Amino acid sequence: MRYNLLGNTGIKVSQLCFGVLPMGPLQVNISPDDGGELLLAAMENGVNFFDTAQSYGTYAHLAKALRHYPERVVLASKSTAADYAGMRRAIEEALEQLGVDCIDIFHLHAARVGRDLLTQRAGAWQCLLDYRQKGYIRAAGVSSHNAQLIEDLAENPDVDVLFPLINKTGLGILSGGREDMCRAIAKAAAAGKGVYAMKALGGGALLSDYRQAMDFVCGLPGVASVAVGMVRVSELAFNLRYFNGQTIEEEELSHLKNGKRWVLMQALCKNCGTCVQVCPNHALRLGPECCQVDEAKCILCGYCAPVCPQFAIRLG
Repeated sequence: MRYNLLGNTGIKVSQLCFGVLPMGPLQVNISPDDGGELLLAAMENGVNFFDTAQSYGTYAHLAKALRHYPERVVLASKSTAADYAGMRRAIEEALEQLGVDCIDIFHLHAARVGRDLLTQRAGAWQCLLDYRQKGYIRAAGVSSHNAQLIEDLAENPDVDVLFPLINKTGLGILSGGREDMCRAIAKAAAAGKGVYAMKALGGGALLSDYRQAMDFVCGLPGVASVAVGMVRVSELAFNLRYFNGQTIEEEELSHLKNGKRWVLMQALCKNCGTCVQVCPNHALRLGPECCQVDEAKCILCGYCAPVCPQFAIRLG
């Protein structure tokens, strides 16, 4: 496994980052015991970097693994909190539930927010800076799908780490396309920001083109690590082989397919628009009778499902 420094933070991370989102209630919803076992297996096989969030509901899964692993790993979390008090609660919740006294990276979770993010969430950002100064977090960052925002933040001296969405087709990128995000990433890395990438496989949409998709993101200058969501031992084993530089046969690649689907229970949908408001990639819209999805924009993140008051949305 290759390890890289995250910009000027001094934090060294495995090139494979375990994205813990899919094992929580937003997607597959496996138990903390089963999730903890898989996370522990990743740790024992050299993965030292784990990305989660307040909204993912996966702190219990990570805590299970951490209790059985003697070495320190790198933890990243994030919160959509907009004010100081909300971010303080988010950081303290993460510290308590993960059972740690410091979190390596804490982000403003801002998938769809534009260039005025730090103005919109000034209180939350100040809280991150204060908690960094106090030693409760090592690095303050931003998680975003917005290319213009990533480029702007490359010049901000208070930003330590950026977690942008990037993939070879540009699926899910806001305020620009693939080349815009690539330029923003290069600019951030040149400025000493730690950069790790999300959605290299487009939420599963690019799974059938796994090798080319991963080669593209891993080959971008400045990308220290790539977050990949996993919920099965077979997925972990496959990703470990790629990131360890082991041979993957073409026949194996040909069998890969995306098993996730966005499903709407139309009889339950009230066409209220709640899901439309939270979709980070504007993939949902109100239809004549019920919500509709633009599959070309959907990255299967699952953010819409828990906010539906009718429980009409499934990812399965």
